[in-house]
Amino acid sequence: RGYMPMGVENTEGKTDGREQIEYAAEYDGKWKNSNSNHNEREQHFYHRLRVAENPWPDKVQPSLRPAINEYIDGVLSIGDKLRDALCVGMGIDPKHLPDYMFRKIPGNEQEPNFWSMKLVSYPPPAKTSTNDTVSDTEYGVGAHADSNFLTMILQDDQTSGLQVQTIDGEWIDVPPTPANVLICNIGELAQIFSGGYLMATPHRVLRPQNSRISLPVFYNPKLDHVMESMVNPEELTWNRKGQNQWLRKENALMGSVGENSFKSLARSHAEVFKRHHEDL
Repeated sequence: RGYMPMGVENTEGKTDGREQIEYAAEYDGKWKNSNSNHNEREQHFYHRLRVAENPWPDKVQPSLRPAINEYIDGVLSIGDKLRDALCVGMGIDPKHLPDYMFRKIPGNEQEPNFWSMKLVSYPPPAKTSTNDTVSDTEYGVGAHADSNFLTMILQDDQTSGLQVQTIDGEWIDVPPTPANVLICNIGELAQIFSGGYLMATPHRVLRPQNSRISLPVFYNPKLDHVMESMVNPEELTWNRKGQNQWLRKENALMGSVGENSFKSLARSHAEVFKRHHEDL
């Protein structure tokens, strides 16, 4: 959590061309050391992701914390509605989702869903005195799929660079979008939840010619939940005849929210994990 300068994060082993501030769900003393799974009591390595408080810059920018918290509450509410709509589309009554999967009621009486977010800046590639583009990477972030359930992105309304991949393997541009539009990508946990009926969205970001701002919010169940398929895909109508999308061959889809989240962070933040999790 906190500020990540250029060169710290990587995707597919290549340095990302972006800088960002990262925040995630806060856990007070009641939840920080607990295990919310309905049938387990032991502690797990991924409980390190439970942090009591984000590193807010209250002394220099006191308005940021309340603004981000208000924004998160609104986006998570939209995530709840999208989740329920996906359930209905697959014949699942959202009311039947287990209480230990998602937080049903906002507030401190229930453990929060393990959300995270980034405030991302994609600067344009550096240029030489002859105005030729010089860059160690053409990507702000390389091809990948998100490890969470749903990702909702508020992006720059003037500059994009975000691309998603079709089932035929074609990369298509996502145009700039106004401030009242969120882009939604499906994550790996939704793929598990749907038994593969929904597919995690491969996407990437090209380095923009002008600076680009993006605010992705990663919507998740509770940290201790272990996701399983809640549908029989054979009973659903399939329109997907086949696919030729980017896939990370050695990628393991983990139903554990905590393990799948930790997997993603360990891959992309090598220096952070070397400093803080050298024992793993």
